[in-house]
Amino acid sequence: MRIRMAGQSSVDHQATIHQKEFAETIGQATDGRIEIRVYPANQLGDYTQVYEEVVKGSIEMALISVPSQFDQRLELTYFPYLLENYEQVKEAYAPGGFLYDILEGLHDNLGVKLLGFNIEGFGGFGTTKPAEDPANPDVKKTVLIRVPPMDVFKLSTEAMGFPTVSIPYAETYTALQTGVCEGWTGGPPVLTWLNYRDVIKYYYQYNCYLETESWLINKDFWNKLSAEDQKLFLDTAQVLQLKSVAVSEKEDKEYLTKLKDFGMEVTTFSSEELATVAAKVREVAWPKLEKRVSPEIMSKLREQYQ
Repeated sequence: MRIRMAGQSSVDHQATIHQKEFAETIGQATDGRIEIRVYPANQLGDYTQVYEEVVKGSIEMALISVPSQFDQRLELTYFPYLLENYEQVKEAYAPGGFLYDILEGLHDNLGVKLLGFNIEGFGGFGTTKPAEDPANPDVKKTVLIRVPPMDVFKLSTEAMGFPTVSIPYAETYTALQTGVCEGWTGGPPVLTWLNYRDVIKYYYQYNCYLETESWLINKDFWNKLSAEDQKLFLDTAQVLQLKSVAVSEKEDKEYLTKLKDFGMEVTTFSSEELATVAAKVREVAWPKLEKRVSPEIMSKLREQYQ
């Protein structure tokens, strides 16, 4: 049995390394009966194209970001301040956790089986000038922040006191360089280090959302696997998910240090400060996002924070 697994990350990124580990584990456990070939770095198309192919079954598996063109409720994947630390991540993203169960159902409706997540770090803001009173979301800032073209990013950033402008990811470096924007959100410290350290002077670790990719497999293909093989796939994805949490927690700290050593001014926040910012975002942005994810899902989310 031959399986193609699409990926979006570079060959040396932790996500691609985990894809290769997944393929090796399955191959060894089945004595080569199941052979998984990994196609990293968008070789089979970007994540929006790949997700559609997984729905159709023309690509069997993927580890990708989740688009929302088939169901806007999938934007829950990027919802602001669902979680604030890695202990919460371990619980919410585990099978049976509230986030896992909701997202599993949404994928299932589209003909896709969710196996787990690859956790890649908590997001922050990188800026070219300092933000005014960054721990206080009630203070209006003057730093213009680039956000992806999604309401989940725009509304949460504005709730934190920042003005926003929507700019495609591929144009963000040039926009920062030329002053079209004065900061960016959309990734953890490692991405700021790898892609923007030459233009960013300040970094704020807001933990405003969690960068993740999802382990996905076509549902019809999944149903053809034996119960033993299904368990093997799920168990392998969960082992790698826990590994990714540990890697991300380590990388967040490691790359914050690298940013500091590079000369960037790095601001981290106490648990109390993060809780204040998170409460403001949940109060202001969440009601505006209710139409995107449905009242039913919002009700489940609010239950977690009562």
